[in-house]
Amino acid sequence: MSDDLTVSGGGSLAVASDALFGDAQDLESVRDDARDTVALLAQFDGRLGAGALRQADAPLSALEAEAGIDRAVGLLQAAQARAAVTAAALRLAAEGYGRADAAATRVAQGLAAQLGYGAGALLPLLVASVIPALPAVVAGAVLARVVGHAAVRTAPLWPAPHGRALTNPLTVTLVRATVMSIDDFIGGALGVPLRIVRALGDEGAGISGLDTSAALVTALGSPVGLLREGDVRATPVARHDGAAAPSGLAARMDRVPRASASGAHILIERYQRPNEPDRFEVYIGGTVDFSPAGSTEAFDLTSNVAGTAGLPAGSVRAVEQAMADAGVSAETPVQFTGYSQGGLVAATLAASGHYDTRGVFTAGAPTPGVTLPAGVPVVQLEHTDDIVPALGGLRHETAAVLVEREAFAGREVPEGDSLPAHGRAEYRRTAALADGAESERLVAAIASFDAFTRGATEVSSVAYRAERVVQR
Repeated sequence: MSDDLTVSGGGSLAVASDALFGDAQDLESVRDDARDTVALLAQFDGRLGAGALRQADAPLSALEAEAGIDRAVGLLQAAQARAAVTAAALRLAAEGYGRADAAATRVAQGLAAQLGYGAGALLPLLVASVIPALPAVVAGAVLARVVGHAAVRTAPLWPAPHGRALTNPLTVTLVRATVMSIDDFIGGALGVPLRIVRALGDEGAGISGLDTSAALVTALGSPVGLLREGDVRATPVARHDGAAAPSGLAARMDRVPRASASGAHILIERYQRPNEPDRFEVYIGGTVDFSPAGSTEAFDLTSNVAGTAGLPAGSVRAVEQAMADAGVSAETPVQFTGYSQGGLVAATLAASGHYDTRGVFTAGAPTPGVTLPAGVPVVQLEHTDDIVPALGGLRHETAAVLVEREAFAGREVPEGDSLPAHGRAEYRRTAALADGAESERLVAAIASFDAFTRGATEVSSVAYRAERVVQR
């Protein structure tokens, strides 16, 4: 199991392991301690020197002590200088890696955009070549549906043998680049000149991109009953009093509801402190139903696509209803914690500007396309071998503290699990590692989360189930 964390963001270009940031901080502490000790020794040195001048017969020990202090000061000053230079070099290396990584990402994005456009431009030719065989394809599809209907409904999201192929940092990189080039593919298929596609896309004005592509997919699917949004309802299903306020990221992961067909999707905790307005933390679970045809589940594939498109997703509206029912208003201090789709919902609500957001924590969420509010502590956990965060495309902002880990580095991927790196247990492990990290940006963000809930004299919670009102 790899426990190495890579930390980036938080308003800095630096990208490095938590251990490197810890080393830099340790060296800076040595620098500061050496400086303070030199200042203290200088005070003693001055007293001894003044005494020797007043007394011609000053003892030899005083003179030897003064000489020893001078030697110690020289050694400490040398250590101070070396510690400062080494710490600065480590931080410069981290910033240099961050700049190089950003540049490589831009190059990869440009290449993926060109390849996507080229593939789209070839699409009409491919369609023309397939048309003669279309009757046979349709007949085969109908037969397969009749024969394999039950098997299809019970099939896993991805066959188990593909687990290692999917659980791979290279696959994640390819998926991220692919979803970012969908708009280029569409532009090529429609025959739009490449220069216009590039000018409107992520490399240019940013008018078209993953969000517009998701919106187009929604628009095309809705008339045939796919990815169709509708009314939702959030219903309280359980209440609890007397819990302790959470401390750290792992404790917050433990509070996120587990996705199930009959359980709650949302947990809202109220924290009461003397002489202060009540404050809340909203915990949001992940996707329950992956079918594009829809069901009574509000946390479904439809909400995923709508959320990516920036449309009013059913899961987002359900959480808004639950918050209103729990007593959260635009003036209420609130933090958001979400896993998977719940992280996308959390980021969307924080970015809406409709709430007094004090912090955002997400794990395994496809949130790169969401611009989070400035000045709000944000921590995002992502596994470099988890394709789900990659479905949100490339990251463009550095305000959030991003904590990355390769969950299955040097480990066998379990059989029967198509996306093991996306598992809650793995993200819970990463959250626990982050709680013990040394990076000052990460430590400061976690401390802010904990300060928000610390000191609560009463803690109560309400769990909500989110449903679509009408079966589609």
